[in-house]
Amino acid sequence: MGTAGTFSFTKWYLDCVDADGRSVILYWAALAWHGLALTWHSVLLHEPDRQPLQRTSLVRVAAPRRRSGAIAWRAPALGCEVNAAPRQESFAVRLLDGERGAVDWHCEAPAAETSVEVTGHAPIRGPGYAERLVLTLAPWRLPIDELRWGRWVAADASRSVVWIDWRGARPATWIFVDGVRQPPGEVTEAGVATGGTSVQLDARKPLPARSLRELIGSIPPLRSTMPASLLALRETKWRSAGTLLEAEREPLSGWAIHELVSFR
Repeated sequence: MGTAGTFSFTKWYLDCVDADGRSVILYWAALAWHGLALTWHSVLLHEPDRQPLQRTSLVRVAAPRRRSGAIAWRAPALGCEVNAAPRQESFAVRLLDGERGAVDWHCEAPAAETSVEVTGHAPIRGPGYAERLVLTLAPWRLPIDELRWGRWVAADASRSVVWIDWRGARPATWIFVDGVRQPPGEVTEAGVATGGTSVQLDARKPLPARSLRELIGSIPPLRSTMPASLLALRETKWRSAGTLLEAEREPLSGWAIHELVSFR
C-alpha cells in the first residue's frame, strides 16, 4: 500500500465472447490514495434479445491469479467465476514513465480459451482476453485527450491483435499482432491497419457503459476527492465481428471488443 498522497491503482480486465456473440466483461480494481485503500469489481453480461446484466460490488475479493498456467478468478458477490487458458504468451509494456509516476500495461492473455459462469445464465465459453493495468500516475494527469483501445481474438483463440491509441499532448500508438509489436499504424472506428496486417470491424454492437461518477457514486470518499473532469469521463464500448487480413493468407474471423474514452 502506498503512503498517504501516493497514488496506486491496479485494474484487471477480462472478457469472453462466444460463437453466438454473447459477451461478458469483468473488472477487478484496487486503489490506494490519500489514506484510502479499497477494491471493487464488476461484471457486464450482454446477450442478444435480453436486457444487459450489470453487477458491481465493493466486497473485498482477491484479484485474478494464475493457477497451473491458467488465469482463474471467483467473485461470489457478483455470482461469477472465470477460467482462462492462454493460447499465447503474456507480455508487458511501460506506456508512460515520468517524474510523477508511470503506466505499466500487462497483456496477461492476448488470446485464451475462456469459460465464464454467471449465476442465472448459461455459461459463456469462447475466445477471451485478459490484461492488467498498473498506474502510479493519477489518471487525470495523463497527457491524453482520447484513448482508443481494442482487442481482436480469432474464433479458435489461435491469433490476436491488440491496440492502444493515445491522442492528445503526447500521441502514441501501440499495435501488437500475436504479442509482437508492429510498425506505426492507423487506428479508426472501422479497424486497425499496420504494415501488411489489418483488422476490419463490422456489425458493431454498442455495449452498455457507465460514467466513472456512476461507478463510484456509492463511495463518498472517492466522490469527494476525484476531480470533476475525471468523474465525468465516459467510455463507449462495442463488440464487433472482426476479420484479420494479411498478405498471402486467408481471411480469419473472430470477435473484437473495443472502446473510445474521452478525457477532455
